[in-house]
Amino acid sequence: MDRTQPGLMNNQPPPADAQALWRHFSETYFSLRFGLAVLAFAFPAFLYFWGRFVHDLPLQPSMSAYFFAARASAETGAAQCAEFPMRTFFVGGLCAIAAGLHLYKGLTRRENTLLNTAAICALLVAVYPERITGKDLSGDDRVMQLVKDCPAVLDWAGRQPDLPIHFAAAAALFVLLGIVAWQCACHSLSYLPADHKHREPMFRRAYRVLAALMFLGPATGFVLAALLDRGGSVVFFVEMVGIWTFGAYWALKTWELSLSKLEKDPGAAARNAAPDSPDPR
Repeated sequence: MDRTQPGLMNNQPPPADAQALWRHFSETYFSLRFGLAVLAFAFPAFLYFWGRFVHDLPLQPSMSAYFFAARASAETGAAQCAEFPMRTFFVGGLCAIAAGLHLYKGLTRRENTLLNTAAICALLVAVYPERITGKDLSGDDRVMQLVKDCPAVLDWAGRQPDLPIHFAAAAALFVLLGIVAWQCACHSLSYLPADHKHREPMFRRAYRVLAALMFLGPATGFVLAALLDRGGSVVFFVEMVGIWTFGAYWALKTWELSLSKLEKDPGAAARNAAPDSPDPR
């Protein structure tokens, strides 16, 4: 009878075979990448659908606006203002992404440093919300309605730092991840086996495209926010494309590493590497 494989509902110890044991622990890296991809794709969709159909919140002009999204009505009074129902999901999702970026160890020191710095940026985006300025209070219908429904927001807005920490950290997050995709993602391509070497140009092009999209995301969002004066929800969809690009990167990286078996069979992957492959230090 075959040895039962370890699993979530299984108390059997990991296999004693060294190669099988290595594969067992390598699943942690797969889980981290898969989790980051799932979080990225689910994050904007969950903010909208849960906010719309559970809390009757309209689509917000940006994902950041869900931090203090609330609606008072004759039926509920100001109940939403006591909890800002989507704040938990917004902050929790970003903290989960930050944790994943920090815990994932890059193949090179540069990649690891970039991912750790990106994790700090994601955490700053979560804990320093989008500012409410005097211009918003007098010219933004959504913010004026928010202050009317939830007067305490006005006092809260007055105690926020003047520096645009939220926006700067969000822009830096995408730029850092773009650098990872542009400069670091291709380091593992040399480990592709011979029967998958023909895919290397495709992976290189895909990583370049994803990097470019992550670079363009913050710039596009900034320009649209300025031109539209925060009207509509175009910025939300720009941000959604940006974070889905982030998810696509991790999904593609997961597929690439599954082809090279760099984690599950590092010995075989090392034998596939070209003699001049980069030093992963």
